[in-house]
Amino acid sequence: MSSPTADIDKLRRIIEVARGDRRADLVVKKAQIVNVVTEEIIEADIAVCNDIIVGIGSYSGIVEIDARNLYAVPGLIDGHTHIEMSMLTVSEFARLVVPRGTTCVVADPHEIANVLGKDGVRLMLEEAKNTPLRLFCLAPSCVPSSPLETSGAVIDADDISELLDLDGVIGLAEVMNYPGVVNAENGIIEKIVTARGVIDGHAPGLTGKALNAYISAGIASDHESTSYYEALEKLRLGMWVMIREGSAARNLRALKGIAGNRHTMLVTDGDRSVTDIIEEGYLDYIFRRAVEEGIDEIRALQMLTLNPAEYFGINAGIVAPSRFADIVLLENLREFRVKDVVAGGKRPEFKRFKHPERVKKTVRAKKLVPNDVEIKGSGKARIIEVYDGEIVTGESVEFVSGIDVSRDILKAVVVERHSGSGRVGKAFVKGFGFQRGAVAQSIAHDAHNIVAVGTSDDEICNAVNRVIELQGGVVVSDGEIISELPLPVAGIMSNERAEIVAERLRDIERAIKDLGCKLKSPVITLSFIALPVIPKLKVTDLGLVDVEQFRIVDVFI
Repeated sequence: MSSPTADIDKLRRIIEVARGDRRADLVVKKAQIVNVVTEEIIEADIAVCNDIIVGIGSYSGIVEIDARNLYAVPGLIDGHTHIEMSMLTVSEFARLVVPRGTTCVVADPHEIANVLGKDGVRLMLEEAKNTPLRLFCLAPSCVPSSPLETSGAVIDADDISELLDLDGVIGLAEVMNYPGVVNAENGIIEKIVTARGVIDGHAPGLTGKALNAYISAGIASDHESTSYYEALEKLRLGMWVMIREGSAARNLRALKGIAGNRHTMLVTDGDRSVTDIIEEGYLDYIFRRAVEEGIDEIRALQMLTLNPAEYFGINAGIVAPSRFADIVLLENLREFRVKDVVAGGKRPEFKRFKHPERVKKTVRAKKLVPNDVEIKGSGKARIIEVYDGEIVTGESVEFVSGIDVSRDILKAVVVERHSGSGRVGKAFVKGFGFQRGAVAQSIAHDAHNIVAVGTSDDEICNAVNRVIELQGGVVVSDGEIISELPLPVAGIMSNERAEIVAERLRDIERAIKDLGCKLKSPVITLSFIALPVIPKLKVTDLGLVDVEQFRIVDVFI
Protein backbone atom coordinates (compact mmCIF):
# COMPACT_ATOMS: atom_id res chain seq x y z
CA MET A 1 0.00 0.00 0.00
CA SER A 2 1.37 3.42 -0.94
CA SER A 3 1.87 6.13 1.65
CA PRO A 4 -0.27 9.31 1.80
CA THR A 5 2.83 11.34 0.78
CA ALA A 6 3.36 9.19 -2.31
CA ASP A 7 -0.31 9.50 -3.25
CA ILE A 8 -0.14 13.31 -2.88
CA ASP A 9 2.98 13.48 -5.05
CA LYS A 10 1.35 11.25 -7.65
CA LEU A 11 -1.78 13.38 -7.83
CA ARG A 12 0.26 16.60 -7.99
CA ARG A 13 2.18 15.20 -10.99
CA ILE A 14 -1.07 14.20 -12.71
CA ILE A 15 -2.45 17.72 -12.28
CA GLU A 16 0.77 19.29 -13.56
CA VAL A 17 0.68 17.12 -16.71
CA ALA A 18 -3.01 17.91 -17.20
CA ARG A 19 -2.23 21.66 -16.97
CA GLY A 20 0.47 21.21 -19.61
CA ASP A 21 3.27 22.19 -17.24
CA ARG A 22 4.98 18.78 -17.49
CA ARG A 23 5.35 16.34 -20.37
CA ALA A 24 3.00 13.40 -20.30
CA ASP A 25 4.32 9.85 -20.10
CA LEU A 26 2.47 9.09 -23.33
CA VAL A 27 0.56 11.22 -25.82
CA VAL A 28 -1.65 9.87 -28.59
CA LYS A 29 -1.34 12.66 -31.19
CA LYS A 30 -4.11 14.06 -33.41
CA ALA A 31 -6.57 11.18 -32.93
CA GLN A 32 -10.16 11.21 -34.08
CA ILE A 33 -11.61 10.69 -30.59
CA VAL A 34 -15.01 9.00 -30.52
CA ASN A 35 -16.84 10.50 -27.55
CA VAL A 36 -19.41 7.96 -26.34
CA VAL A 37 -21.09 10.53 -24.06
CA THR A 38 -21.74 13.34 -26.55
CA GLU A 39 -21.85 10.92 -29.52
CA GLU A 40 -19.46 13.03 -31.61
CA ILE A 41 -15.96 12.70 -33.05
CA ILE A 42 -13.33 15.34 -32.18
CA GLU A 43 -9.69 15.60 -33.26
CA ALA A 44 -7.30 16.08 -30.32
CA ASP A 45 -4.30 14.70 -28.45
CA ILE A 46 -4.77 12.28 -25.55
CA ALA A 47 -2.31 12.77 -22.68
CA VAL A 48 -1.55 9.91 -20.30
CA CYS A 49 0.19 9.98 -16.91
CA ASN A 50 0.91 6.63 -15.26
CA ASP A 51 -2.14 4.54 -16.21
CA ILE A 52 -4.64 7.43 -16.33
CA ILE A 53 -5.82 9.73 -19.09
CA VAL A 54 -5.16 13.26 -17.82
CA GLY A 55 -5.91 15.53 -20.75
CA ILE A 56 -7.66 15.98 -24.08
CA GLY A 57 -6.31 18.85 -26.19
CA SER A 58 -2.77 19.71 -27.31
CA TYR A 59 0.02 17.99 -25.39
CA SER A 60 3.61 16.76 -25.69
CA GLY A 61 4.82 13.48 -24.28
CA ILE A 62 7.94 11.50 -23.46
CA VAL A 63 6.50 8.86 -25.81
CA GLU A 64 4.20 9.90 -28.64
CA ILE A 65 1.99 7.85 -30.94
CA ASP A 66 1.04 9.35 -34.28
CA ALA A 67 -2.71 8.74 -34.55
CA ARG A 68 -3.48 10.92 -37.56
CA ASN A 69 -6.41 9.45 -39.52
CA LEU A 70 -7.06 6.94 -36.72
CA TYR A 71 -10.15 6.71 -34.54
CA ALA A 72 -9.53 6.57 -30.78
CA VAL A 73 -12.17 4.62 -28.87
CA PRO A 74 -12.29 3.41 -25.28
CA GLY A 75 -11.04 -0.11 -24.65
CA LEU A 76 -13.93 -2.56 -24.96
CA ILE A 77 -15.44 -4.05 -21.78
CA ASP A 78 -17.11 -7.45 -21.61
CA GLY A 79 -19.68 -6.99 -18.86
CA HIS A 80 -20.36 -10.69 -18.44
CA THR A 81 -17.99 -13.51 -19.25
CA HIS A 82 -16.50 -16.75 -18.02
CA ILE A 83 -12.90 -16.83 -19.24
CA GLU A 84 -12.60 -20.55 -18.50
CA MET A 85 -15.11 -21.30 -21.26
CA SER A 86 -12.51 -20.32 -23.85
CA MET A 87 -10.47 -23.31 -22.61
CA LEU A 88 -7.60 -20.85 -22.21
CA THR A 89 -5.81 -19.60 -19.13
CA VAL A 90 -6.16 -15.90 -18.33
CA SER A 91 -2.72 -15.20 -19.83
CA GLU A 92 -3.51 -16.81 -23.16
CA PHE A 93 -6.99 -15.32 -23.25
CA ALA A 94 -5.49 -11.85 -22.73
CA ARG A 95 -2.93 -12.45 -25.47
CA LEU A 96 -5.77 -13.05 -27.93
CA VAL A 97 -8.33 -10.41 -26.96
CA VAL A 98 -6.30 -7.35 -25.91
CA PRO A 99 -4.72 -6.77 -29.36
CA ARG A 100 -8.28 -6.91 -30.77
CA GLY A 101 -9.43 -4.07 -28.51
CA THR A 102 -10.84 -5.78 -25.41
CA THR A 103 -9.00 -4.26 -22.46
CA CYS A 104 -11.35 -5.09 -19.58
CA VAL A 105 -13.64 -7.97 -18.61
CA VAL A 106 -16.00 -8.57 -15.73
CA ALA A 107 -15.78 -12.29 -15.06
CA ASP A 108 -17.90 -14.64 -13.07
CA PRO A 109 -15.30 -17.33 -12.27
CA HIS A 110 -17.90 -19.86 -11.21
CA GLU A 111 -16.54 -22.41 -13.69
CA ILE A 112 -13.23 -22.76 -11.86
CA ALA A 113 -14.91 -22.11 -8.49
CA ASN A 114 -17.12 -25.17 -9.02
CA VAL A 115 -13.91 -27.20 -9.20
CA LEU A 116 -11.51 -25.40 -6.84
CA GLY A 117 -13.75 -23.17 -4.73
CA LYS A 118 -12.38 -19.84 -3.45
CA ASP A 119 -8.85 -20.86 -4.46
CA GLY A 120 -9.99 -20.87 -8.08
CA VAL A 121 -11.11 -17.24 -7.85
CA ARG A 122 -7.82 -16.24 -6.23
CA LEU A 123 -5.91 -18.08 -8.96
CA MET A 124 -7.69 -16.15 -11.72
CA LEU A 125 -7.03 -12.80 -10.05
CA GLU A 126 -3.39 -13.65 -9.39
CA GLU A 127 -2.75 -14.69 -12.98
CA ALA A 128 -4.46 -11.56 -14.30
CA LYS A 129 -1.89 -9.38 -12.52
CA ASN A 130 0.70 -10.59 -15.05
CA THR A 131 -1.40 -9.50 -18.04
CA PRO A 132 -2.41 -6.15 -19.59
CA LEU A 133 -6.06 -7.25 -19.34
CA ARG A 134 -8.03 -5.45 -16.66
CA LEU A 135 -9.88 -8.26 -14.88
CA PHE A 136 -12.67 -7.66 -12.40
CA CYS A 137 -14.42 -10.60 -10.78
CA LEU A 138 -17.79 -11.09 -9.16
CA ALA A 139 -18.07 -13.47 -6.23
CA PRO A 140 -19.82 -16.63 -7.50
CA SER A 141 -23.30 -16.81 -6.01
CA CYS A 142 -24.23 -20.30 -7.13
CA VAL A 143 -21.55 -22.88 -6.45
CA PRO A 144 -23.11 -25.29 -7.13
CA SER A 145 -25.64 -23.74 -9.50
CA SER A 146 -28.42 -25.75 -7.87
CA PRO A 147 -28.90 -28.69 -5.50
CA LEU A 148 -29.60 -30.84 -8.56
CA GLU A 149 -25.92 -31.45 -9.36
CA THR A 150 -22.65 -32.25 -7.54
CA SER A 151 -19.81 -29.75 -7.74
CA GLY A 152 -16.25 -29.88 -6.46
CA ALA A 153 -16.83 -27.07 -3.97
CA VAL A 154 -19.49 -25.09 -2.14
CA ILE A 155 -19.36 -21.31 -1.69
CA ASP A 156 -21.62 -20.04 1.09
CA ALA A 157 -22.43 -16.57 2.40
CA ASP A 158 -19.32 -16.47 4.60
CA ASP A 159 -17.15 -17.40 1.62
CA ILE A 160 -18.76 -14.65 -0.45
CA SER A 161 -18.02 -12.11 2.28
CA GLU A 162 -14.39 -13.23 2.24
CA LEU A 163 -14.16 -13.02 -1.55
CA LEU A 164 -15.66 -9.52 -1.58
CA ASP A 165 -12.69 -8.34 0.47
CA LEU A 166 -10.30 -9.31 -2.34
CA ASP A 167 -8.94 -6.56 -4.57
CA GLY A 168 -10.73 -6.79 -7.91
CA VAL A 169 -13.94 -8.45 -6.66
CA ILE A 170 -16.70 -5.91 -7.25
CA GLY A 171 -20.02 -7.61 -6.58
CA LEU A 172 -22.10 -10.77 -6.53
CA ALA A 173 -22.17 -12.89 -9.69
CA GLU A 174 -25.24 -14.03 -11.57
CA VAL A 175 -27.88 -15.39 -9.20
CA MET A 176 -28.87 -18.47 -11.16
CA ASN A 177 -31.10 -19.98 -8.51
CA TYR A 178 -33.97 -17.69 -9.45
CA PRO A 179 -36.63 -20.05 -7.99
CA GLY A 180 -34.74 -19.85 -4.69
CA VAL A 181 -34.88 -16.04 -4.78
CA VAL A 182 -38.56 -15.91 -5.69
CA ASN A 183 -39.34 -18.40 -2.91
CA ALA A 184 -37.08 -16.51 -0.45
CA GLU A 185 -35.03 -19.60 0.40
CA ASN A 186 -32.55 -19.02 3.22
CA GLY A 187 -29.30 -20.03 1.50
CA ILE A 188 -29.57 -17.70 -1.49
CA ILE A 189 -31.14 -14.85 0.51
CA GLU A 190 -28.19 -14.95 2.93
CA LYS A 191 -25.80 -14.54 0.00
CA ILE A 192 -27.73 -11.59 -1.39
CA VAL A 193 -27.82 -9.84 2.00
CA THR A 194 -24.04 -10.41 2.28
CA ALA A 195 -23.39 -8.85 -1.13
CA ARG A 196 -21.69 -5.52 -1.72
CA GLY A 197 -21.50 -3.76 -5.07
CA VAL A 198 -23.62 -4.90 -8.00
CA ILE A 199 -25.69 -8.08 -8.02
CA ASP A 200 -25.93 -9.74 -11.42
CA GLY A 201 -28.92 -11.81 -12.45
CA HIS A 202 -29.82 -14.87 -14.47
CA ALA A 203 -33.55 -15.22 -15.00
CA PRO A 204 -34.50 -16.95 -18.26
CA GLY A 205 -38.20 -16.61 -19.01
CA LEU A 206 -39.03 -15.04 -15.64
CA THR A 207 -42.02 -12.69 -15.90
CA GLY A 208 -44.79 -10.96 -13.99
CA LYS A 209 -44.83 -10.94 -10.19
CA ALA A 210 -42.06 -13.54 -10.00
CA LEU A 211 -39.80 -11.17 -11.94
CA ASN A 212 -40.83 -8.32 -9.64
CA ALA A 213 -39.85 -10.44 -6.65
CA TYR A 214 -36.50 -11.29 -8.21
CA ILE A 215 -35.65 -7.64 -8.95
CA SER A 216 -36.90 -6.53 -5.53
CA ALA A 217 -34.14 -8.65 -4.01
CA GLY A 218 -31.68 -6.12 -5.46
CA ILE A 219 -30.70 -8.04 -8.59
CA ALA A 220 -29.93 -5.49 -11.27
CA SER A 221 -29.11 -7.23 -14.56
CA ASP A 222 -29.96 -10.20 -16.76
CA HIS A 223 -28.22 -11.81 -19.73
CA GLU A 224 -30.67 -14.64 -20.45
CA SER A 225 -33.34 -12.84 -22.50
CA THR A 226 -34.01 -14.58 -25.80
CA SER A 227 -37.03 -12.57 -27.03
CA TYR A 228 -37.73 -8.87 -27.51
CA TYR A 229 -40.72 -8.83 -25.18
CA GLU A 230 -38.86 -10.68 -22.42
CA ALA A 231 -36.03 -8.13 -22.59
CA LEU A 232 -38.46 -5.19 -22.81
CA GLU A 233 -40.29 -6.25 -19.66
CA LYS A 234 -36.99 -6.43 -17.78
CA LEU A 235 -35.97 -2.99 -19.06
CA ARG A 236 -39.32 -1.53 -18.02
CA LEU A 237 -38.74 -2.85 -14.51
CA GLY A 238 -35.35 -1.14 -14.30
CA MET A 239 -33.02 -4.04 -15.08
CA TRP A 240 -29.91 -3.70 -17.19
CA VAL A 241 -30.21 -6.12 -20.09
CA MET A 242 -27.05 -7.78 -21.33
CA ILE A 243 -27.47 -8.97 -24.92
CA ARG A 244 -25.51 -12.16 -25.45
CA GLU A 245 -23.92 -12.91 -28.81
CA GLY A 246 -21.62 -15.91 -28.63
CA SER A 247 -20.62 -18.99 -30.56
CA ALA A 248 -23.60 -21.13 -29.54
CA ALA A 249 -26.08 -18.66 -28.02
CA ARG A 250 -26.86 -15.81 -30.40
CA ASN A 251 -29.51 -13.42 -29.11
CA LEU A 252 -28.57 -10.15 -30.82
CA ARG A 253 -30.90 -10.48 -33.80
CA ALA A 254 -33.91 -11.21 -31.59
CA LEU A 255 -33.07 -8.37 -29.19
CA LYS A 256 -31.81 -5.68 -31.57
CA GLY A 257 -35.04 -3.75 -31.02
CA ILE A 258 -33.82 -2.76 -27.54
CA ALA A 259 -30.14 -2.40 -28.48
CA GLY A 260 -28.80 1.10 -27.98
CA ASN A 261 -30.87 1.74 -24.86
CA ARG A 262 -28.51 3.09 -22.19
CA HIS A 263 -29.45 0.16 -19.93
CA THR A 264 -28.21 -2.39 -22.47
CA MET A 265 -24.82 -4.03 -22.96
CA LEU A 266 -23.32 -6.43 -25.47
CA VAL A 267 -21.67 -9.42 -23.80
CA THR A 268 -20.25 -12.83 -24.67
CA ASP A 269 -21.31 -14.75 -21.53
CA GLY A 270 -18.00 -16.55 -22.13
CA ASP A 271 -19.54 -18.17 -25.19
CA ARG A 272 -16.72 -17.54 -27.68
CA SER A 273 -14.65 -20.58 -28.59
CA VAL A 274 -10.90 -20.21 -29.00
CA THR A 275 -11.19 -20.92 -32.71
CA ASP A 276 -13.86 -18.25 -33.14
CA ILE A 277 -11.78 -15.71 -31.20
CA ILE A 278 -8.77 -16.37 -33.43
CA GLU A 279 -10.73 -16.47 -36.69
CA GLU A 280 -13.47 -13.86 -36.06
CA GLY A 281 -12.61 -11.92 -32.93
CA TYR A 282 -14.02 -11.33 -29.48
CA LEU A 283 -15.88 -8.11 -28.56
CA ASP A 284 -14.67 -6.60 -31.84
CA TYR A 285 -16.66 -9.35 -33.57
CA ILE A 286 -19.75 -8.51 -31.51
CA PHE A 287 -19.39 -4.83 -32.42
CA ARG A 288 -19.31 -5.76 -36.11
CA ARG A 289 -22.34 -8.01 -35.64
CA ALA A 290 -24.25 -5.15 -34.04
CA VAL A 291 -23.43 -2.88 -36.98
CA GLU A 292 -24.52 -5.64 -39.37
CA GLU A 293 -27.88 -5.68 -37.58
CA GLY A 294 -28.31 -1.96 -38.25
CA ILE A 295 -27.25 -0.58 -34.88
CA ASP A 296 -25.51 2.80 -35.00
CA GLU A 297 -21.74 2.51 -34.52
CA ILE A 298 -21.55 4.85 -31.53
CA ARG A 299 -24.58 3.22 -29.84
CA ALA A 300 -22.92 -0.17 -30.34
CA LEU A 301 -19.74 1.26 -28.87
CA GLN A 302 -21.66 2.59 -25.84
CA MET A 303 -22.97 -0.91 -25.13
CA LEU A 304 -19.37 -2.18 -25.05
CA THR A 305 -17.77 0.70 -23.14
CA LEU A 306 -19.69 3.41 -21.29
CA ASN A 307 -22.72 1.33 -20.33
CA PRO A 308 -20.86 -1.53 -18.61
CA ALA A 309 -18.44 0.96 -17.02
CA GLU A 310 -21.35 2.86 -15.49
CA TYR A 311 -23.20 -0.26 -14.37
CA PHE A 312 -20.18 -1.77 -12.63
CA GLY A 313 -18.63 1.49 -11.45
CA ILE A 314 -15.43 0.89 -13.43
CA ASN A 315 -13.23 3.92 -14.06
CA ALA A 316 -13.16 3.32 -17.81
CA GLY A 317 -15.50 3.33 -20.80
CA ILE A 318 -14.74 6.82 -22.14
CA VAL A 319 -11.67 8.60 -23.50
CA ALA A 320 -11.61 11.39 -20.92
CA PRO A 321 -9.52 12.73 -18.02
CA SER A 322 -9.33 10.61 -14.83
CA ARG A 323 -10.32 7.43 -16.69
CA PHE A 324 -8.04 4.43 -17.14
CA ALA A 325 -5.80 4.86 -20.17
CA ASP A 326 -7.31 1.97 -22.12
CA ILE A 327 -7.40 3.27 -25.70
CA VAL A 328 -7.92 1.47 -28.99
CA LEU A 329 -6.81 3.06 -32.25
CA LEU A 330 -8.82 2.04 -35.30
CA GLU A 331 -8.16 2.37 -39.00
CA ASN A 332 -11.88 1.94 -39.64
CA LEU A 333 -14.59 2.48 -37.03
CA ARG A 334 -17.44 0.58 -38.71
CA GLU A 335 -15.25 -2.48 -39.33
CA PHE A 336 -13.40 -2.05 -36.01
CA ARG A 337 -10.01 -2.58 -37.67
CA VAL A 338 -7.48 -2.26 -34.85
CA LYS A 339 -4.19 -0.49 -35.59
CA ASP A 340 -2.84 -0.10 -32.04
CA VAL A 341 -3.83 -0.63 -28.41
CA VAL A 342 -2.87 1.17 -25.21
CA ALA A 343 -3.75 -0.75 -22.05
CA GLY A 344 -3.13 0.87 -18.70
CA GLY A 345 -1.12 3.62 -20.36
CA LYS A 346 1.26 1.25 -22.15
CA ARG A 347 1.46 -0.90 -25.20
CA PRO A 348 0.57 -4.41 -24.01
CA GLU A 349 3.15 -7.07 -23.19
CA PHE A 350 2.29 -10.71 -22.62
CA LYS A 351 3.89 -13.24 -20.28
CA ARG A 352 3.32 -16.92 -19.52
CA PHE A 353 2.03 -18.04 -16.13
CA LYS A 354 3.02 -21.23 -14.31
CA HIS A 355 0.07 -22.94 -12.66
CA PRO A 356 0.61 -24.93 -9.47
CA GLU A 357 0.54 -28.71 -9.93
CA ARG A 358 -2.40 -29.15 -7.53
CA VAL A 359 -4.78 -27.55 -10.04
CA LYS A 360 -3.87 -30.17 -12.66
CA LYS A 361 -5.09 -33.16 -10.64
CA THR A 362 -8.79 -32.60 -10.15
CA VAL A 363 -10.49 -35.47 -12.01
CA ARG A 364 -11.22 -38.19 -9.45
CA ALA A 365 -13.89 -40.18 -11.31
CA LYS A 366 -13.98 -43.94 -11.43
CA LYS A 367 -13.60 -45.51 -14.86
CA LEU A 368 -16.79 -46.85 -16.42
CA VAL A 369 -17.95 -50.18 -17.71
CA PRO A 370 -21.02 -50.46 -19.99
CA ASN A 371 -23.32 -51.56 -17.14
CA ASP A 372 -22.67 -48.20 -15.45
CA VAL A 373 -24.41 -46.28 -18.24
CA GLU A 374 -27.25 -48.68 -19.00
CA ILE A 375 -30.80 -47.28 -19.05
CA LYS A 376 -33.08 -50.19 -18.18
CA GLY A 377 -36.58 -50.50 -19.53
CA SER A 378 -38.59 -49.15 -22.44
CA GLY A 379 -41.68 -47.04 -22.99
CA LYS A 380 -42.62 -43.39 -23.33
CA ALA A 381 -39.48 -41.47 -22.50
CA ARG A 382 -38.63 -37.85 -21.82
CA ILE A 383 -35.99 -36.87 -24.37
CA ILE A 384 -33.71 -33.83 -24.18
CA GLU A 385 -33.88 -31.84 -27.44
CA VAL A 386 -30.89 -29.64 -28.28
CA TYR A 387 -31.13 -26.76 -30.74
CA ASP A 388 -28.37 -25.32 -32.90
CA GLY A 389 -27.37 -21.88 -31.66
CA GLU A 390 -29.22 -22.18 -28.34
CA ILE A 391 -28.28 -23.28 -24.82
CA VAL A 392 -31.91 -23.76 -23.84
CA THR A 393 -33.19 -27.27 -24.51
CA GLY A 394 -36.61 -28.69 -25.21
CA GLU A 395 -38.47 -31.85 -24.29
CA SER A 396 -40.05 -34.44 -26.54
CA VAL A 397 -41.82 -37.63 -25.56
CA GLU A 398 -41.44 -40.73 -27.71
CA PHE A 399 -41.51 -44.49 -27.27
CA VAL A 400 -37.92 -45.59 -26.65
CA SER A 401 -36.40 -48.99 -26.10
CA GLY A 402 -32.79 -47.81 -26.22
CA ILE A 403 -30.48 -45.82 -28.48
CA ASP A 404 -32.00 -45.43 -31.95
CA VAL A 405 -29.60 -43.76 -34.38
CA SER A 406 -32.19 -43.84 -37.17
CA ARG A 407 -34.41 -41.49 -35.13
CA ASP A 408 -31.46 -39.50 -33.75
CA ILE A 409 -32.17 -40.78 -30.24
CA LEU A 410 -28.79 -41.02 -28.53
CA LYS A 411 -27.70 -41.49 -24.95
CA ALA A 412 -26.27 -38.73 -22.76
CA VAL A 413 -24.55 -39.36 -19.44
CA VAL A 414 -22.98 -37.22 -16.72
CA VAL A 415 -20.29 -38.81 -14.54
CA GLU A 416 -19.50 -37.26 -11.12
CA ARG A 417 -15.79 -36.49 -11.18
CA HIS A 418 -14.95 -34.57 -8.01
CA SER A 419 -15.14 -37.21 -5.28
CA GLY A 420 -15.08 -40.55 -7.09
CA SER A 421 -18.61 -41.44 -5.99
CA GLY A 422 -19.25 -43.48 -9.14
CA ARG A 423 -22.54 -41.63 -9.66
CA VAL A 424 -23.79 -41.49 -13.27
CA GLY A 425 -26.85 -39.62 -14.52
CA LYS A 426 -28.41 -40.93 -17.73
CA ALA A 427 -30.85 -39.61 -20.33
CA PHE A 428 -31.84 -39.77 -23.98
CA VAL A 429 -31.08 -36.83 -26.25
CA LYS A 430 -31.99 -35.66 -29.77
CA GLY A 431 -30.31 -33.13 -32.02
CA PHE A 432 -26.67 -34.24 -32.14
CA GLY A 433 -27.20 -36.41 -35.20
CA PHE A 434 -24.37 -38.89 -34.54
CA GLN A 435 -24.41 -41.96 -36.77
CA ARG A 436 -21.68 -43.65 -34.74
CA GLY A 437 -19.16 -43.00 -31.97
CA ALA A 438 -19.25 -40.80 -28.88
CA VAL A 439 -17.88 -37.59 -27.41
CA ALA A 440 -16.98 -36.99 -23.77
CA GLN A 441 -15.66 -33.89 -22.04
CA SER A 442 -14.96 -32.50 -18.58
CA ILE A 443 -16.50 -29.17 -19.58
CA ALA A 444 -20.07 -29.49 -18.29
CA HIS A 445 -21.61 -26.33 -16.92
CA ASP A 446 -21.54 -25.51 -14.17
CA ALA A 447 -20.27 -28.31 -11.96
CA HIS A 448 -17.91 -29.59 -14.65
CA ASN A 449 -18.51 -33.25 -14.17
CA ILE A 450 -17.86 -35.40 -17.24
CA VAL A 451 -20.62 -35.22 -19.85
CA ALA A 452 -20.85 -37.56 -22.83
CA VAL A 453 -23.18 -38.33 -25.71
CA GLY A 454 -22.92 -41.37 -27.94
CA THR A 455 -24.40 -44.11 -30.05
CA SER A 456 -23.44 -47.04 -27.80
CA ASP A 457 -22.53 -47.73 -24.20
CA ASP A 458 -19.11 -49.05 -25.23
CA GLU A 459 -18.26 -45.87 -27.16
CA ILE A 460 -19.44 -43.67 -24.29
CA CYS A 461 -17.30 -45.56 -21.77
CA ASN A 462 -14.29 -45.44 -24.07
CA ALA A 463 -14.50 -41.65 -24.41
CA VAL A 464 -15.23 -40.99 -20.72
CA ASN A 465 -12.37 -43.21 -19.53
CA ARG A 466 -9.89 -41.35 -21.73
CA VAL A 467 -11.04 -38.02 -20.27
CA ILE A 468 -10.30 -39.45 -16.82
CA GLU A 469 -6.83 -40.56 -17.92
CA LEU A 470 -6.09 -37.08 -19.31
CA GLN A 471 -7.21 -35.42 -16.07
CA GLY A 472 -9.67 -33.44 -18.12
CA GLY A 473 -10.32 -32.75 -21.76
CA VAL A 474 -12.49 -33.35 -24.81
CA VAL A 475 -12.33 -36.80 -26.42
CA VAL A 476 -13.91 -38.31 -29.55
CA SER A 477 -14.25 -42.09 -29.83
CA ASP A 478 -15.10 -44.01 -32.99
CA GLY A 479 -14.08 -47.58 -32.27
CA GLU A 480 -10.92 -46.06 -30.82
CA ILE A 481 -9.86 -42.62 -29.63
CA ILE A 482 -9.61 -40.57 -32.82
CA SER A 483 -9.20 -37.04 -31.43
CA GLU A 484 -8.51 -35.46 -28.05
CA LEU A 485 -7.85 -32.08 -26.46
CA PRO A 486 -6.26 -32.29 -22.98
CA LEU A 487 -7.52 -29.70 -20.46
CA PRO A 488 -5.45 -30.30 -17.32
CA VAL A 489 -5.94 -26.94 -15.54
CA ALA A 490 -8.92 -27.69 -13.26
CA GLY A 491 -10.08 -30.07 -15.99
CA ILE A 492 -11.47 -27.14 -17.98
CA MET A 493 -8.49 -25.17 -19.37
CA SER A 494 -5.41 -25.96 -21.41
CA ASN A 495 -1.93 -24.79 -20.44
CA GLU A 496 -0.89 -24.75 -24.11
CA ARG A 497 -0.68 -21.78 -26.46
CA ALA A 498 -4.00 -20.63 -27.86
CA GLU A 499 -3.07 -21.59 -31.42
CA ILE A 500 -2.37 -25.19 -30.34
CA VAL A 501 -5.67 -25.36 -28.46
CA ALA A 502 -7.49 -23.97 -31.48
CA GLU A 503 -5.97 -26.52 -33.85
CA ARG A 504 -6.85 -29.40 -31.54
CA LEU A 505 -10.36 -28.05 -31.15
CA ARG A 506 -10.70 -27.88 -34.93
CA ASP A 507 -9.61 -31.53 -35.07
CA ILE A 508 -12.23 -32.36 -32.42
CA GLU A 509 -14.96 -30.54 -34.34
CA ARG A 510 -13.96 -32.20 -37.62
CA ALA A 511 -14.07 -35.60 -35.92
CA ILE A 512 -17.50 -34.84 -34.44
CA LYS A 513 -18.75 -33.72 -37.84
CA ASP A 514 -17.53 -37.00 -39.32
CA LEU A 515 -19.71 -38.81 -36.78
CA GLY A 516 -22.71 -37.12 -38.43
CA CYS A 517 -23.18 -34.06 -36.20
CA LYS A 518 -24.33 -30.88 -37.93
CA LEU A 519 -24.29 -28.49 -34.94
CA LYS A 520 -22.11 -25.41 -35.42
CA SER A 521 -20.63 -25.57 -31.90
CA PRO A 522 -21.12 -29.15 -30.68
CA VAL A 523 -18.66 -28.90 -27.77
CA ILE A 524 -20.42 -25.83 -26.37
CA THR A 525 -23.85 -27.36 -26.96
CA LEU A 526 -22.82 -30.56 -25.18
CA SER A 527 -21.41 -28.60 -22.25
CA PHE A 528 -24.77 -26.95 -21.58
CA ILE A 529 -27.00 -30.06 -21.52
CA ALA A 530 -25.76 -30.54 -17.95
CA LEU A 531 -26.72 -27.06 -16.66
CA PRO A 532 -29.83 -27.44 -14.47
CA VAL A 533 -30.75 -23.75 -14.34
CA ILE A 534 -31.63 -23.17 -18.00
CA PRO A 535 -34.85 -24.80 -19.29
CA LYS A 536 -36.12 -27.29 -20.15
CA LEU A 537 -34.64 -30.77 -19.69
CA LYS A 538 -31.04 -31.29 -18.54
CA VAL A 539 -29.03 -34.18 -17.17
CA THR A 540 -26.65 -34.08 -14.19
CA ASP A 541 -24.87 -36.76 -12.17
CA LEU A 542 -28.08 -36.97 -10.10
CA GLY A 543 -30.27 -37.81 -13.10
CA LEU A 544 -32.68 -36.19 -15.57
CA VAL A 545 -33.69 -32.69 -14.48
CA ASP A 546 -36.91 -30.86 -15.33
CA VAL A 547 -35.62 -27.30 -14.84
CA GLU A 548 -39.06 -25.69 -14.89
CA GLN A 549 -40.22 -27.99 -12.08
CA PHE A 550 -36.75 -27.78 -10.49
CA ARG A 551 -36.64 -31.50 -9.70
CA ILE A 552 -35.25 -34.85 -10.81
CA VAL A 553 -37.67 -36.79 -13.02
CA ASP A 554 -37.70 -40.34 -14.38
CA VAL A 555 -36.53 -41.02 -17.92
CA PHE A 556 -39.64 -43.09 -18.57
CA ILE A 557 -43.09 -41.67 -17.96
